[in-house]
Amino acid sequence: MSAVLEYIQSIDLTELTRPSASTPVYKDDCMFSFETAFGDNGIDICMSCYQAFSKDGLNYTQQHSEFFDHKLFLNYRKTLKPKSDSGKYDSASGSEQPLKFAKLEVKDEIESDLFDIKTAIYCSEIDKSIDFPSNEQIPAKICEVAESILCSTSNEKREEIKAWEQEIVPCHHCFDIVQTPVDDLNLTKCSHCELKENLWICVVCGSLGCGRSQFGGVPGNSHALQHHSDNTEHHIAVKLGSLSSDSADCYCYTCNDEVTVPNLKDLLLTYNIDISHHTKTEKNLTELQIEQNVKWDFNMDGSNGEELTPIFGQGLTGLKNLGNSCYLSSVIQLLYSVPEFADCFHITEGMPVEKILNPDPASDLETQLFKLGDGLLSGRYSVPDIFTTEKVKYQRGIKPSGFKSLIGKDHAEFSTMQQQDAFEFWIYLLDIIEKKKITGVSETSPIDLFKFVLEDKLKCSNCNKVRITKNLSENVCLPVDSDVLSIDENSGKKTYGSVSFKNSFEKWLSPEEIEYNCPQCKSKQTAIKRNGFKSYPEYLVVSPQRIKLENWVPVKMDVPIDFDESLNLDFAKSQGKLDYEEELPESEEDQNEIPSSEYQFNQDAMNDLLGMGFPENRCKRALYATENSSSTVAMEWLFAHMDDSDIDDPFVIPDSTPVISKKYKDEDVESLMNMGFQKAISTKALILNKGNIEAAVEWVFSHPDDDGIIQQDNEDDVQDEEGKKIETMIQKNGSNGNYELLGVICHKGTSIHSGHYVAFIKKDTGNSNGWVLFNDEKVVPAESLESFDEIKTSGYVYVYKRKH
Repeated sequence: MSAVLEYIQSIDLTELTRPSASTPVYKDDCMFSFETAFGDNGIDICMSCYQAFSKDGLNYTQQHSEFFDHKLFLNYRKTLKPKSDSGKYDSASGSEQPLKFAKLEVKDEIESDLFDIKTAIYCSEIDKSIDFPSNEQIPAKICEVAESILCSTSNEKREEIKAWEQEIVPCHHCFDIVQTPVDDLNLTKCSHCELKENLWICVVCGSLGCGRSQFGGVPGNSHALQHHSDNTEHHIAVKLGSLSSDSADCYCYTCNDEVTVPNLKDLLLTYNIDISHHTKTEKNLTELQIEQNVKWDFNMDGSNGEELTPIFGQGLTGLKNLGNSCYLSSVIQLLYSVPEFADCFHITEGMPVEKILNPDPASDLETQLFKLGDGLLSGRYSVPDIFTTEKVKYQRGIKPSGFKSLIGKDHAEFSTMQQQDAFEFWIYLLDIIEKKKITGVSETSPIDLFKFVLEDKLKCSNCNKVRITKNLSENVCLPVDSDVLSIDENSGKKTYGSVSFKNSFEKWLSPEEIEYNCPQCKSKQTAIKRNGFKSYPEYLVVSPQRIKLENWVPVKMDVPIDFDESLNLDFAKSQGKLDYEEELPESEEDQNEIPSSEYQFNQDAMNDLLGMGFPENRCKRALYATENSSSTVAMEWLFAHMDDSDIDDPFVIPDSTPVISKKYKDEDVESLMNMGFQKAISTKALILNKGNIEAAVEWVFSHPDDDGIIQQDNEDDVQDEEGKKIETMIQKNGSNGNYELLGVICHKGTSIHSGHYVAFIKKDTGNSNGWVLFNDEKVVPAESLESFDEIKTSGYVYVYKRKH
């Protein structure tokens, strides 16, 4: 009898149980590294907790076994079968990658059709294995658990399927539609031009118009949108080529979103369209978006047309596209290229012990950041993908599936497989890292690298007294204003004049006139407001605001932005209070209420919304209603309240608004109460944690005996803590405004929610200029910045490093 069988017979197997249908089973990669079942030793799936570990490299299998006393594992190894004609194999993911996704869904394939799979029962106590299931002497209990693990859908695949399931719902315009029947309706071409495809029918009047031009050569002159602009009560249009018995593209131009229309079949019968007899002939909106993301590529050729050679090594690891995930990949690549940030999560000697002791590492963001640091910086995965049939062997790279699933959990946008705004994701990720107080191996928050103090100076035009306020910020949203030089008659594409970074910064710094209830004059006066840097961050994050509203549709402007690798912002330093200036006095109104002119709107979000074309009154109303959360949330609120009768009335802050505005949502209080906490302590936890529900939960658990009474001192402490941080930033960051460009995230496409993102990053690779292009798993040297016309027209997030 083998040593493994002898060992199995000597231990108690009663605690082994099969995973239930809802139990996560991890079998795609190691919990702490990106080793997969394709490695030399495969991966070891714990038969007690169903987590995966690897013996390759740092032997996390043995560490897990020792810490948790879990001794039995299902060793799982894969090798690829010969390539089929349907696509190419993806060695890092363990699945076959089609040229494009045909539908917004993921079907779980039978792995045995794609791979040769070898399994064994591994005993960590004696470091021995026995083949499974070929050995008939293996106890039935172990066979039962092993079979269940093999048959279970992996957690990665389960999360992927969940994320791809896009829920399209009706809006309120989809109900009570009053139609106007039309005789002799011509459904063969647009009623305004000769286009015979990409046709959209208005469900109110039957008007047939062509849609907007789409990626992949789909023509369109936007006549359906023009019909809505001329007839604003005609909200819903349906794409004829998408119709079949089980599919239809419906779009609400008023809500600017895809919708489902409950009684669509009956509505279309009004115009003699029977969808039960229709066959889908054109790609739907989702297919076009995914195809655009998969196929839309940045230039991978040199100036002479030669194909650029991939490069490999430490810090040069590519990230596999998980499906519309290039926004995430570009942000991660640029963030981990900041040396001080990378040092916080670079683990040369393995995952910290306290992380290995975590029974649920998949739910710990700091563990995922360590895992990313090891995957991106170690160089172990920066190797050619030998399994591809492509002439140029790009990288095997890593798949950040666990990180994406965790960081997007419970987030309406980042939890989906749709394309997202890279800048919004950058802000969201840094905010989560800071709120969770994640520092890696550092004693201070790595987010402080991007923080600076922005000083606002308000001067009354009547009494000339001033008020100075200082706020912490982490980025600059630059206005991008440019003239349209020409418009292509066929595509409608606009060509813009170029602008410079310096001019945009000057516009950002330009004084603004506002109405102000002056406490000195005791009356409403005109005041001049301007801002500037009180301190300079170690790394300056800049995002040009390329999004504008055209016919209430957000459109990205490809304005050429002239920039230099070196940037001097000494001219942007705040003036502060001059010697001859006096400060405005405090007043009872200042201490107890915020007048409409002094309510502290989120200035970055305000600039975003104004840049999109929203009137200022609407911007203020939306930001106040959404508690200054973000421009994206405010924009969604605006689209949902376009029909409000008072939407364009002068906005006035309610008299009862306190100085410290409500920082939590009532539904979050209810959520905490549903967990068993009292209302008082739930409310207090949310107030002290500025509305962050996760931080509030942690606070409650760490203060089990708190009485829930909110002292004014608590709120003062929050203000004092921020004030101390501001003073620390001013002293620490100094007055040096000289910067050198570290990297740029670029976006190609007409909308930030489609198209494709890449990152150009300066690396020490030994080539002449050091610039590297990260395009998902493709990592190639880039040529001189002077030749990067793509950066000029598509640069979306710039990160500059301060010179010392």
